[in-house]
Amino acid sequence: MNSRPAFVAVGMAINALVLARGVILMLALSYIDLGYVALVQAAITFVGMLHFGLLNGGYRLLCHAGPRTRQRIVDLAYTGFAACAAALSVVGFGVAAAMSDPIIAHIAAFAVVGGVATLMRAWMMNALLATQRLGAANAINALSSLASVAVLTLLIPQEPIAPPALIAVSAIAAQPLVFVALGLATGSALRPRSFKVSRWLVRMVLRAGLSLFVAGLALQGIPLVERAYVSRELGLEALGHLYLAFLFVTLFQMAPNLIQQVFLAPVVERWRAKDTSAVRRELRRFFAATMAYCGAVALALWVLAEPLVALALPQYTADLRWVYGLAPGLIVFALSAPFTLSCNVMIDYRWYLIAYMGGAAVTLGVFGAAVMLGQALSLDQVVGLRSAGLALMGLTLIIGSHRLTVRAPELRLFGPAPLTARA
Repeated sequence: MNSRPAFVAVGMAINALVLARGVILMLALSYIDLGYVALVQAAITFVGMLHFGLLNGGYRLLCHAGPRTRQRIVDLAYTGFAACAAALSVVGFGVAAAMSDPIIAHIAAFAVVGGVATLMRAWMMNALLATQRLGAANAINALSSLASVAVLTLLIPQEPIAPPALIAVSAIAAQPLVFVALGLATGSALRPRSFKVSRWLVRMVLRAGLSLFVAGLALQGIPLVERAYVSRELGLEALGHLYLAFLFVTLFQMAPNLIQQVFLAPVVERWRAKDTSAVRRELRRFFAATMAYCGAVALALWVLAEPLVALALPQYTADLRWVYGLAPGLIVFALSAPFTLSCNVMIDYRWYLIAYMGGAAVTLGVFGAAVMLGQALSLDQVVGLRSAGLALMGLTLIIGSHRLTVRAPELRLFGPAPLTARA
């Protein structure tokens, strides 16, 4: 269970649990409740990105740190998480207290808790991967996903013990919460020994991860702005109609993320060892796996999507149009990952910043112009904007990685082998 294929296989099984959770929500909730859920999911994901470089920089350093430095990195990470949790709690629970509707107040509170837990879960997962503890990551991930689905059994009674939207949000927050609890309780994840800040280590982590944090924040801000725009201009029910497309995005992106997590540490290790032939071999395996996955998804959408949705969720068949609209942009964006692995290896994230901040600027500009002109975009236009933005960011990253690897040709997928590799 500690092999790379097993890690990806278990990840895909967890994908099936996420799909099951999404189907249950779509069967049990109204479009308005699904709109609430979509907003909370975007907020949790955005809050989970507020690591200020600790997640990316810390992971990159953990990949080759000794035991002593590794523990210092862990202590620094948890000190940062504690500070972030305290600040977010003040803001989030203050907002919740100001809400006149108690259900919305509870949903806001769950969003804060789920966001902080998501931040810690991402750190733990990266730490487990950096130390090659794939088996532990598999087990904890699977159990936390099962716990999330189990919470949804509260929707079964005709009169649930709580409003359906609140149960749904609780189930979403349960997954990262259970993951963190299991990681700390079982000792699978590295625990902090003290809460302290080392200035030199902060500088190292920020140097390695701050720019990627800013880029990631811009990337995750796009769906939050998008969902806020739709809920404000078109209503929560319209946002609920996009839930099937949002579920597809979540499911689609899981496999490329898993594959990248699996390949990053070995590529870093081989690159540091100056084994250029092994670096290229790993990169091409990464590209082949991503290509195969994208091809399989495109074929499944073409052949299976409509009959399966008509069978399981007939009332959502019309909503498939937005899944089809998002797919091209998602595929282009996913195919950029094998090229941009070079940015992570070289710890040079300028092109991430250019691509993601450019995508965010275009999105904000279009939505802002629509609001100022009083011309609300349709759902088709919103989805078209998202797909075009994803494709543009993916192409920018591919071009950028090609320019970046001029000084490290062994990190290029294609082209002549570097002279050091030929010798």
